[in-house]
Amino acid sequence: MEKTGNLVKLEYDFDTARNLEVYMSNLKNWYRVTSREFRSFNGKRRISNQEYNGPVYLFGTNKIADTNEYEQGKIVEHKWKSIRRPGE
Repeated sequence: MEKTGNLVKLEYDFDTARNLEVYMSNLKNWYRVTSREFRSFNGKRRISNQEYNGPVYLFGTNKIADTNEYEQGKIVEHKWKSIRRPGE
């Protein structure tokens, strides 16, 4: 049987066992998140109350995102485009 799903081993540029938080500006508070969410959050991030300025990755990939192309305060996801045409 062929493997399916997430086959890429994600790179982490930080200690995943530490307290990872992102700042939700609309709620004006810090929230604890998983390492997968943390690495892909386009906004203020901190590790154990220390500001973190590392790269932002497209969610579920090792591709570094251009944060200017994505909305602040949200997880950066790949912009998938269908190659199918309507009616196919």
